[in-house]
Amino acid sequence: MPAATRRAYFDAALDLLAEHGFTGLNVGALCRALGVTSGSFYHHFGGWPGFVDGLLEHWENRQVLILRERNFGTGGPAADFAALMDLTLGLPHEAEAAIRAWAMNDETVRAAQKRVDQARLRTVGRAVEGIVGDRALARTLTSLGMAMLVGHQQLASAGEHTELATLLAEYTSLVHSRAS
Repeated sequence: MPAATRRAYFDAALDLLAEHGFTGLNVGALCRALGVTSGSFYHHFGGWPGFVDGLLEHWENRQVLILRERNFGTGGPAADFAALMDLTLGLPHEAEAAIRAWAMNDETVRAAQKRVDQARLRTVGRAVEGIVGDRALARTLTSLGMAMLVGHQQLASAGEHTELATLLAEYTSLVHSRAS
């Protein structure tokens, strides 16, 4: 059997979450998806808690790494906002909806979800405030954007596909219409 990397396990886990929800994510499903034995899993993670911690860390850091690759913070608020909208299009939305459902049942996942939400609110909020020039308005618009993202993810996970690109285009127009 081929060797699997930690990253391969995390990618497979996100695929399983997207397809089967958090209840379909387990050692057996991961090993079948990767074509490896459970010994490989335990070699990499020691056990389920070690895997969950690693998966959540991978998921949390994903946004930071992508933004760094896109030189986030160097082109001004409008460029940063555009980069965030582009990043949003590429998120694993069904997997994120499953993580949010998992968070309702697991304190470790709930804490990670909260950190990701807070980081997104801070990052988007800074860009929006840079565009609109008003902290209170930026908080409102950022909350609206987060509600739109979470709502889209929940609908998509239930098979109700909305066109996220269209939603983000309208959101972008709204934010820029409030520019100072």
